[in-house]
Amino acid sequence: GVYEAPLSAMAPFQKLRQKWVRSLISYKESCSLEKSADLLHQKGLKFCHQDDRHFPQKLRELVDCPHGLFYQGDLPDPDVLSVAVIGARRCSHYGAKMAAYLGAQLARYKVQVISGMAAGIDGIAQRACIEEGGRSFAVLGSGADICYPPENSRLYRSLPDRGGVISEFGPATPPLPGHFPIRNRLICGLADAVIVVEARKKSGSLITVDLALDQGKDVYAVPGRFGDELSYGCNHLIEQGAGILTSVEQFVEEVCQRNGLTYTPAENENRYMDSNDDHACSRHSRAPSSLTQVEQLIFEKLELDAKGIDQLLEETGLTMTQLTEGILNLQVRNAVQEVSRNRYARSSITLS
Repeated sequence: GVYEAPLSAMAPFQKLRQKWVRSLISYKESCSLEKSADLLHQKGLKFCHQDDRHFPQKLRELVDCPHGLFYQGDLPDPDVLSVAVIGARRCSHYGAKMAAYLGAQLARYKVQVISGMAAGIDGIAQRACIEEGGRSFAVLGSGADICYPPENSRLYRSLPDRGGVISEFGPATPPLPGHFPIRNRLICGLADAVIVVEARKKSGSLITVDLALDQGKDVYAVPGRFGDELSYGCNHLIEQGAGILTSVEQFVEEVCQRNGLTYTPAENENRYMDSNDDHACSRHSRAPSSLTQVEQLIFEKLELDAKGIDQLLEETGLTMTQLTEGILNLQVRNAVQEVSRNRYARSSITLS
């Protein structure tokens, strides 16, 4: 009623500050809902408010439920299991390998993967899920029309066709630091359970875990290596009572039962990771196009686990000059990373 009222109707209300009244009237005159709707359409964005029938019921249950969501693509299907996969931005190759494995395996179980499209674990898991034919949804700390981080632009472009990009922030909102803790409550809010792959002692992932626990969500952690800084967060969570993720099959079955969802077994899923899983994960870092014969040989011998120069010389049969030149060319194309001095591994990202 206040919004619709003309200025003359405001006069009797002496307690209202006239500056506030003038500001409201000025806003009404300068802002057009029709223009806003046209802008959304131009940017390929949709909007649903809290009372819309399409608005996620899981978010309605939050104390700080957003008033509405801007999104590209779709919103998560409420009748399908949704799992958040989160972790370190600067992850290890072990973490990258596990993120790719989990993303692909969850896709095989028709599980929707929710994350923040961040560098590292988040983006790797979402990319692997999509490449396996699954559906994934990214919740952003910016407007849904802004790709952040820029290096995940390919993932950003693919998500609307294989899931969606979601934000409570309006179009053109920049990715400010204060936005990310706010969006994290939506990542775990949309999920039925949360998996943490790698996290340092002081990590944004652990803040998300606290939010998930406040929401009553199940939290699982991938066990890490003793003494590894990136494994501290996961090992600490397990010490505090988080579920230990050792089998995707068992995890999916447990979470489905607790949330009243139908469990459907996947084909060709190993209960525990074995040596063959390295090959399954490695295909998420395909060789770039137009490699020379030497570069192709080096790339084929490399895996997500690092190998030293001596081992590569023995396995490839190349000279030191051929090997070093080939590795340098692959590094330039972001196909290979130097994990430690003279130890190399495939990049965990998918390359064109």
